[in-house]
Amino acid sequence: MLFVSEELATFFQEEKKFNTTWEGDSVGMVRLLAILDRLDLDRVERTGQHARSGLETLARDYSGLIRNVRGAGVMLGFDVSRADWRDGLRDRAFRLGLVLLPAGERALRFYPRYDTEPYAIDEALAILRRAVVDLLGERAELGTAPGPEVRVGALECPLDAIEVIDVGPDRFAEYRGEIMAVEVERYGGTSQYPPDVLRAGRRPLLQFPPEMLQSTLANPGALCVVLRDRVSGRVVAYAIGSALEQHDEEGVSSDPRLGEKDTFYLQAMATLPSVKNHLEIENLLLERLRERALAAGYTHVSTLIEERFRGTGPAWFRDARVVLTVENYLRSGMRFVYLHTSLTGPPAEEPVPVCDRRRTLP
Repeated sequence: MLFVSEELATFFQEEKKFNTTWEGDSVGMVRLLAILDRLDLDRVERTGQHARSGLETLARDYSGLIRNVRGAGVMLGFDVSRADWRDGLRDRAFRLGLVLLPAGERALRFYPRYDTEPYAIDEALAILRRAVVDLLGERAELGTAPGPEVRVGALECPLDAIEVIDVGPDRFAEYRGEIMAVEVERYGGTSQYPPDVLRAGRRPLLQFPPEMLQSTLANPGALCVVLRDRVSGRVVAYAIGSALEQHDEEGVSSDPRLGEKDTFYLQAMATLPSVKNHLEIENLLLERLRERALAAGYTHVSTLIEERFRGTGPAWFRDARVVLTVENYLRSGMRFVYLHTSLTGPPAEEPVPVCDRRRTLP
């Protein structure tokens, strides 16, 4: 039993910190102190260095999937780039004979015994590599993809014909199909990706699965805005996200407002590539999302998004601080940037439809 103050007990329970790492009893602690004097610490260091070197090699070879190798001694871990396929990698490794423990939403632990022979470490690393290859679905030479194609389409969407719909957890099932149609058309063109960036079912790594979007929408303070064209009846764009602290995507750990609980994290946003005036639609979507985020009590917004939005988004969005730049994100052929900005600046002027610049919107 471990005795702590009421304040620490509340912290462990609410923040979910160390709630298993430090469980144990006083007898176990005495046993640990006795064993420490008998450990061959040089061997611990050698085993840890051997394992870490192998993990770092794997991270270099598959930088789009594995990153942030860390730890001390034989207590090692690494992050999987996207939370929705951490469990997929763990499952594949298990089926091949390697047990990995999860931590958080994206991390996997790699904990060999301190006296594990080098050949066994190499075998474990080989299994992990096979699991990575299996997840990526191809033993091809990694290359740069041209990225999703933005098509010049025939769908003109006047802004005064756009319906703004707020989708909560209870309505996601109603709009799931239409939201995923936008996501697939924008990021799901498999012909635009090399085979090694496609998941099982040939889904590109860049494309969000519906389960992840639904999970985000279930978070407290989540927002989902859908734009539907009244003329065609089609959903043409969507955006979804929730409080920053509920996410661990790349760049979140470096966010200047992390822990302040006042930042909305825009996790996913997509517009049909067949929409001619897609820039206007995207700006309208960002403005409507901004309004709702402010109403929900958020004062800032952060997002990992295509770099082009820095030049095409609303003025308040274009002035965002660049926290991180990711080249060839998930080998999509596109540069992504982690942006952070205040929501409380002056609102952007409402864009005027491309089809008739002389008209004034009602």
